[in-house]
Amino acid sequence: MATYYWLPEKNEAIPTEGPAFLMHDDPSGRAQMFHIGIPELAIIEWARRFCDKNKTFIDCGAHMGSYSIMLADGFKYVEAIEAQRRTYYQLCGNIFANEKDNIHPHNAAITSHQEANDEVTLSIVSEDGGGSTICETHEKVLKKEIVRTKSIDGLMPTNVGLIKLDIEGNELKALKGADWTIKRDKPPIIFESNNTPEFPERRTELFKYLQTINYSIAEIRPFENMYFAEFNQ
Repeated sequence: MATYYWLPEKNEAIPTEGPAFLMHDDPSGRAQMFHIGIPELAIIEWARRFCDKNKTFIDCGAHMGSYSIMLADGFKYVEAIEAQRRTYYQLCGNIFANEKDNIHPHNAAITSHQEANDEVTLSIVSEDGGGSTICETHEKVLKKEIVRTKSIDGLMPTNVGLIKLDIEGNELKALKGADWTIKRDKPPIIFESNNTPEFPERRTELFKYLQTINYSIAEIRPFENMYFAEFNQ
């Protein structure tokens, strides 16, 4: 089935040619469209080695859906979780535009078992959704909104083949909220850990935790803040 962007005032329908993404025409959107391209495309292409039509991909911090949409055809299911409401709507629009009926979107913040199923404050630091966090932040906060929390285990995913975490400092709690899934499936994990002032201590704790559950960690170059963790067989 073909998908179109309908412009009713112009009596025009523009067919999409996949992959296609809805973007706002603002400085951030234009930078993405004309200078950067699909976010972290090199990592997405590298991650295709983990695709398995019998497995589930967990995309935490799905943003506009670049990982979810680009990898959806390689997995049975994709659980795409995005906390910021505006970006979540963009994610849903992009799932529709790209006709990916195996992606299940969630407007939630991923965290631990103890803090799941609650309402927390999300600090929004950019209109495009990047950098927004439920953790303390030194960045300028543009606005705040309330978001529900979930744990990865609470999604009850089956046969998980890959986890991606880009959730601005809450990665450790997310992993602790996935301990059942990790023990059962031992999936590879792609995760972000930034160099800003509030992150070094969190990164140390995160790396130590991964090591205690028998995961080895490697940097993903040339990115300065992206890492890969794999279970030691």
